[in-house]
Amino acid sequence: MNSQPKPRRAERTRPAHFPLRPVALALACMSVAAPALAQLPTWNNFIVRGGTVAVGSGPGNLPITAAGVPSAAGTILPITQGTARAIIDWQGFSIGPGNAVNIAQQAGPRSVLLNRVTGNDLSTIAGSMTANGRVFLVNPNGVLFASGSAVNVGGLVASTLKMGTSDADFMGGSERLVFQQEGNVLRTVENRGSITAVGGGTVALIGGSAGNSGSMVAQGGTAALVSADTVTVDFAGDGLTTFKVSPGLFGSVSNNGLVQADGGRVVLMTTGGSEVGQGVVNNRGVLRADTLSSRNGEIVLDSGSSAGGVTINGGLLSARGNESGLQGGTIDVTGRTVLLQPYVPPVAAALVPLPNDSGIVDASGAAGGGRIRLHATAVGGNAQTGAIAVAAGSRISADATIAGNGGDIRLLGERTLRAYGTIAARGGPAGGNGGFIETSGGYAVPAGDNNGGIDLAGLSTDASAPNGTAGQWMVDPFDVTIVNGAASGTLTGNPFVPVATSTIQDGDINAALNGGTSVRITTGDPGVGSAFLGDIVMDDVQIEYTGNKGPLTLQLDAHRSVRGNTASVIASIGDPLNVIFNADVNGAGAAVGGGLVSYSGAIYSNGGNVVMHGAWANASNGMCSICLTTALIDTRTGNQQLTPGVPGAYTGGSDAGLGGAVQLRGISTLGDTFQTSVGAVYLQNSTISTATGDISIFGSHSTGSGVRLENFQSVGTLSTTSGNISVTGIGTFNTNVAGAPGHGVEINSETLRTASGNITVTGRRLAGGPVAGSGVLLQDGALLQTTGGGDIVVTGQYDGIGAGVNIAPPASTTSGPGGQIDGSHNVVLRAVNDGSTDALVIGDTVHAGNALDLRPGGVDLAGNALDRTDLPITIGSTVNTGFAVSAAELGLITTPTLVAGSDTHAADITVVGPLALASALTLHNGGGGNIRLAAPVSTPQLGLLSAGDITQAAGTAITAGALLARSSGGNVLLTQPGNNVAVLGGGAAGRFEYTDADALALSSPVVTSFNAATNLAQPVFGTTVSAGRVLVRTLSGDLSLGTDVTSTTSTDLVAAARFQNLGAYTITGAPWRVWADTWVGESRGGLFGSGLLPNLYHCAYLGLCTVTVTAADNHFIYAQQPAATVLVHSVARPGGFPNPLFTYSITGLILGDTGAGFAGTLSSPATTFSLRGTYPINGSFSSAEGYAVTVVPGVLTVGGLVELIKPDLVRDNPSTWLYDRNIGPTPICLATGPLEGDRAAQGGDVLAREWSRVRSRPNLTNCIDTERRNGCGDF
Repeated sequence: MNSQPKPRRAERTRPAHFPLRPVALALACMSVAAPALAQLPTWNNFIVRGGTVAVGSGPGNLPITAAGVPSAAGTILPITQGTARAIIDWQGFSIGPGNAVNIAQQAGPRSVLLNRVTGNDLSTIAGSMTANGRVFLVNPNGVLFASGSAVNVGGLVASTLKMGTSDADFMGGSERLVFQQEGNVLRTVENRGSITAVGGGTVALIGGSAGNSGSMVAQGGTAALVSADTVTVDFAGDGLTTFKVSPGLFGSVSNNGLVQADGGRVVLMTTGGSEVGQGVVNNRGVLRADTLSSRNGEIVLDSGSSAGGVTINGGLLSARGNESGLQGGTIDVTGRTVLLQPYVPPVAAALVPLPNDSGIVDASGAAGGGRIRLHATAVGGNAQTGAIAVAAGSRISADATIAGNGGDIRLLGERTLRAYGTIAARGGPAGGNGGFIETSGGYAVPAGDNNGGIDLAGLSTDASAPNGTAGQWMVDPFDVTIVNGAASGTLTGNPFVPVATSTIQDGDINAALNGGTSVRITTGDPGVGSAFLGDIVMDDVQIEYTGNKGPLTLQLDAHRSVRGNTASVIASIGDPLNVIFNADVNGAGAAVGGGLVSYSGAIYSNGGNVVMHGAWANASNGMCSICLTTALIDTRTGNQQLTPGVPGAYTGGSDAGLGGAVQLRGISTLGDTFQTSVGAVYLQNSTISTATGDISIFGSHSTGSGVRLENFQSVGTLSTTSGNISVTGIGTFNTNVAGAPGHGVEINSETLRTASGNITVTGRRLAGGPVAGSGVLLQDGALLQTTGGGDIVVTGQYDGIGAGVNIAPPASTTSGPGGQIDGSHNVVLRAVNDGSTDALVIGDTVHAGNALDLRPGGVDLAGNALDRTDLPITIGSTVNTGFAVSAAELGLITTPTLVAGSDTHAADITVVGPLALASALTLHNGGGGNIRLAAPVSTPQLGLLSAGDITQAAGTAITAGALLARSSGGNVLLTQPGNNVAVLGGGAAGRFEYTDADALALSSPVVTSFNAATNLAQPVFGTTVSAGRVLVRTLSGDLSLGTDVTSTTSTDLVAAARFQNLGAYTITGAPWRVWADTWVGESRGGLFGSGLLPNLYHCAYLGLCTVTVTAADNHFIYAQQPAATVLVHSVARPGGFPNPLFTYSITGLILGDTGAGFAGTLSSPATTFSLRGTYPINGSFSSAEGYAVTVVPGVLTVGGLVELIKPDLVRDNPSTWLYDRNIGPTPICLATGPLEGDRAAQGGDVLAREWSRVRSRPNLTNCIDTERRNGCGDF
């Protein structure tokens, strides 16, 4: 759609004038013929006053007698002009029939020959005149171009006004010339013949009166009829000649013929004095200034300050652009009055039809419509000025005929407009948007006069666009009533008498809409008029758009108020219809008593948007700015007539389709003298249904509630399917007058319902008044409900002692519910007050299908909700102050997850009373502050998320299926022995310490919190348990590792029973210790200790410990003590020898222990000198690992003394495979390592162990003999 201009107001200050009335032009004097018509000017009756001129000389010319009578018929008088400018004073200048004056101007088109008549006879041109330059004929006695005459020149100015420009200035080349009336005698200039100016020249008839019934043609130039006392002609200007006139005693201009200047300018201009009937511009003929490729055409009709005005009595005004690519030109018609009608003959006169008697004003163009302006200016004290009348049958057009936008048409009657004809500004059939049509009357009535107005009965307007955006018809009266009807209007009597009451028929609006034109009605700015004017009233209207011309708009812009009664219906059963009501559209507010939208009817927009704006400022009562009482607004598509063919009753749209948006905005400013219980936006028993469209309501009241929605008849509902619902109110209380407390938003018994859309309610109650109100009040069955996944956010602020949000309890046990919230997804409740009372009151049920968030929040003066992250949150208190939620209030909340705070909350969160919740609970102050549990908390799942410390008081306990405790800037210290959590996750910047009474799994629980910026629930994932120091302890049961753990200082995982790591998770960072009661049944999942002694036993956490735990190593530490046995090996020796090296082995080692921590000694009572026999080998051992050690002694057998062996004679080298191979280069088996069982049995003597292997496995070279198949394993 084209950007639509604003309605104009008083555009300039005009001086007052005496009352004038239009009369017929008195041109009868021009029909008085001269007593003796001269045939040609004579050679001896002129004087050359300037320049070089030769008269009567030239080949083929006959001589002229002294008497001026030609010697033969058909005489031609040649005039040769040798200079660019010349002046001739003639005693008389006329051309008889059949005679000619030919002017040869050597300087060509720029030449000017000024012919001044000094005699007493008028100039009659009945023959022909030619010139290749410009010719001026000035005769104060009158100038007549008779029927049959022909003038063909470069330019012509014929004037009965004397030229006031000095001869010197004229001869100097001035292009700005002044013509002035001498005396008070009427002198006329009239054309009945044919006048043509070529080369873009000017044809101008200037006089006390000017008329044309012949033809005046100046293609590409200017053709003008000008009547005034003084006329200034400017040939330089904008390339076309312009005229400036000053008022005189009389002025009249009339055209019954053809005035044409295609690609140029046609001007009919006059101005008159104070005489009644003076100053008339009258046209019945053709005024044509069609567009050429070089320039758009212009037509100007201006009667100036003359009371006679402009009359277009039939005829044609054409500024068309006929050829492809050309736009329409401009047509400006200005006068005290303007009349356009098909030709109406004078009383008792016979009708002589002309070709264009319809009364047509046309600025259409192939590539776009032009501009047409009819403007009637009002004069104080003269009620019949400032009036426009357009009769039925007249037509005003600015269409695009091929492709382009429609034009701009304005009918501006400052006092009165009667328009019954046809107005069109259509877009092109091949593309382009519709144009703009304005019909305004009574918008600029002079101060002290009676108001005017409009009558548009039967007016046909069309700004449609078959292949573009529809244009607009704007109506601008002073005060108007839209009535039911479709009558046709007619001009009767005096059409300029002011309209007593402005009315617009709904039938005319329907015709415009169904033709494809949007309609705007505005009452504009009446200035200092009555405070009770400027209204638009709908009285039982039936406005119906049935067409399929694309989306259209019905817009009502009232200076004061827009009102519609119960029987009024605005409906579309075709394409979408946007409906806009603007009260106080000019922002006058208190100056005129405010702006009210009051509507009790129905609106079915069929997919269009509905917008209502109001600003009431009348201190005499407490009116709302938007008042909808038993109103129905249905923007859903699918609307149809309830009975086909019968308008007025409709089915309404369907939730299955789309819907338009609804916006209601009201600002009530009543000062300090009135108190009201009515909101700035007040809906009572009203229904709004929008399907996919949004509903937005904003109200601000200086002495009452910002928004009040109430339903006492069980019919009031605001509903959408996927559209959002937003209600915002700013209310207050007048401290000087007792009354209702006032609220930001007050919802009584009303239901706000959506499926997948969101509901946002935001209210602020300013300080003041003895009775506390609320920022948001839900009571008496008020219900906020989402059914298909939509979210609900309620934010309320009270600047004093009242509640920020008050979800009121039932009034009594039998009265039904109080306020309720039923959310299918997320619900957010934010509130704030001065801290002396409860900021959030929950007196009835609140349900959230996914998660519910409670946190402090307020509202700025513009109605924007904001978080108050600096305010603490208290949960479980019995007496609430500030943002506090009691256990009883928590009992009214049902939700899978309850959240207190958010990711940006920066103040403390404290649980002060026992909590036993069926829902998961998350406490979150991610912006700062601490979380303190000063009372037990029981919940299926608990999230403690803070930027500060997370602590619990002595004697409190956490009972939860899962706990995620995470501090981004502090410690997590939850070590009370009563804690009982199945799954634990979290972390801390400092210490992370947790104690649980039962079995516990360290894992990655997921809790729900809220993103403050989006007000959306978001999951918070537990990942790696990370902290400076980690200490997790169970007092009974296993401790299971279900996530990775990392620390920067140390990690202690303490299991009262066993440690389990079935998922093979890791412990990294600083050294760690896993404490458990027993290793039996545990699962380490690939974790290994470090150092010489990775496993320690007989050491309980904070209890009996018989081992030393080294801080630098990772350990598994068990309270139970395993048993290990040291088996001392028995040996034998001959008598007289020292005891051999005693050996031993260890049995009973577990968990991969090597016995590296075992230490002890072996001894026997036998000595070198002991007798033959057996002796015990005893031992004493300890275990640094913590084993309980048992020693089994060995036996030392001492044999007899050894005899010395005598030498033997060896003749051959013995060769046996079994033993001789042992005396090879390799004395031992190069095995990969000792066998475990051997090491323990053989003790620490390496040589003894190796020799024992030789003895037990003699074929040792098999270990390295690669020539054989067997190896060490073959033993």
